Amino acid sequence: MPLQKHKPNQNVDSYINLSSKQKAILKTFKLSASSSNLYIQSFIHTSYLNEHPTEIIESNERLEFFGDSILAFIVAEYLYINFEDFTEGTLTSWRSQLINGQTLARIAKDIGLGDCLLLGKGEENNGGRNNVSILEGAFEAFIAAIYLDAGIEVTKKIILSLLKDDLNNLIADSIIIDSKGELQKLFQTKNLMPKYNLISTHGPEHSPIYNIELLLPNGQIIKSQAGNIQAAEKDAALRALRLLERGD
Repeated sequence: MPLQKHKPNQNVDSYINLSSKQKAILKTFKLSASSSNLYIQSFIHTSYLNEHPTEIIESNERLEFFGDSILAFIVAEYLYINFEDFTEGTLTSWRSQLINGQTLARIAKDIGLGDCLLLGKGEENNGGRNNVSILEGAFEAFIAAIYLDAGIEVTKKIILSLLKDDLNNLIADSIIIDSKGELQKLFQTKNLMPKYNLISTHGPEHSPIYNIELLLPNGQIIKSQAGNIQAAEKDAALRALRLLERGD
């Protein structure tokens, strides 16, 4: 059976028009206001329907369900293609952190999605526009609406653009976190263990700086410093890995 094109609720547009803030968010992402039915549906929280029981309109819950899967797929595909040397466990952890509720709610708030929502008066009075769960769901619904309106490539571009800083920060942090373990594996192939030596500390007592040295099997010494010993050791390990990768 062939797939049928999604048909948003035709009653929505006759009852609700796009607000100036809703039009603004569509303009930000260069989306067509002619597909307003879909986008309006993505803005409708269930609490709004509870106070408008006679209106034949649909909440954003089904779009939210769909958008959750679209986000997971696009992020998983990006990680799979761009990070071939990382394990399934690492990629799964990254994906979970990138599309968790706190991250999506923060992005939704940053782009002004909370101001676009149609909420019931009770939810409005309870701070629903800043509610993490509501913002997360609204963002997922908005992504689904974009996909249904503009297709996968536009959706992918928007998602990866919005997640760019989170992606860069997460991957950089993860590489640093894994650096000591990766270096230890290399040392173990030579029946050795990395040896980190604390050389000195300086700075005020409440905020000291630790200087450490890492001795490599070839006799090279890697120096590093940081606000705590663990961070200094991780940085030294990362420097050593980069050095060894270059074959220096």
